[in-house]
Parts: sequence; structure tokens; C-alpha cells
Amino acid sequence: MMQSQQIPMTFQRYETKYMLSPIMARKLRKSLPGHLQMDEYGLDTICSLYYDTPDHQLIRRSLEKPVYKEKLRLRSYGPAKETSPIYVELKKKYEGIVYKLICSLLGRQVK
Repeated sequence: MMQSQQIPMTFQRYETKYMLSPIMARKLRKSLPGHLQMDEYGLDTICSLYYDTPDHQLIRRSLEKPVYKEKLRLRSYGPAKETSPIYVELKKKYEGIVYKLICSLLGRQVK
């Protein structure tokens, strides 16, 4: 097993999400090909594992739309293999701004 290496990355961003009806989603998908082109990551798989307390406190609090909320997850870009990097992400949202702290776990053993 290789030694774990941590590469911390921190950044902040605004996130805007829109709820689309099934009809609007179909119309959007139909109109995109003439305006957008799929990039090299268009067909990539992202695997996420979210952690919570035994009583699901993090998700319950998040659904209440508080001023401050946080999530903890493991994420891989592409199917997770024994040698692929896994990222531990602490995602915090305060007054509409998302802050993320990301640490890469390299060479870890998958069980």
C-alpha cells in the first residue's frame, strides 16, 4: 500500500440551482446541441458518499434552509479503483456562498 498524501484545496463559489419540470427539462436538452458542445468530462462518472450523524442531523438541517449548513462527503471522479484518488470534501454554505475544503487521499486502500 502506498503512503497517503493529502493535498488540501479550499475555494468558495456561488451556486444557483433551478428546478425544472419534466417538460422544461426535455425542451432544454433538445435545445442544447445547437448552442453547447460536450467537453472531455461529459460522460465521466462521479461517485459520492455522503456522511451524516446516526439521526440524520446534517440532511434534516440542510432541508430547513438555514443561513449556515455543511456536508461531508467522499468523492471520486470516475469509478473508484484501488489506485484512483479519493477526495474528502467538507462543503459549507453561508449566506448563499459555498465554501469547500478538499483533501486528496492518494494511494489509499479500497475495502
